[in-house]
Amino acid sequence: MAALVGACGADSPAEETGDALEQRADAVDQMTEQQADMLEERGDAIEKVYDERAEAVEEAGDERTDAINNVADQPALR
Repeated sequence: MAALVGACGADSPAEETGDALEQRADAVDQMTEQQADMLEERGDAIEKVYDERAEAVEEAGDERTDAINNVADQPALR
């Protein structure tokens, strides 16, 4: 019974240090997860911008290609 009472007493300095380190590790883990989430969101936003630019360039290229093909199809060039 005395062992149970001793186990429920105040934490030793080593246990308190361990608890503090675990709390610090949890805080670091949470902070790095938040940073990773923010970077992922930024990456997604940047990817969206580049995808939109790529589509615009492709569309402009298709329009130029069509224009060149229209000129090439003119009877005067045959």
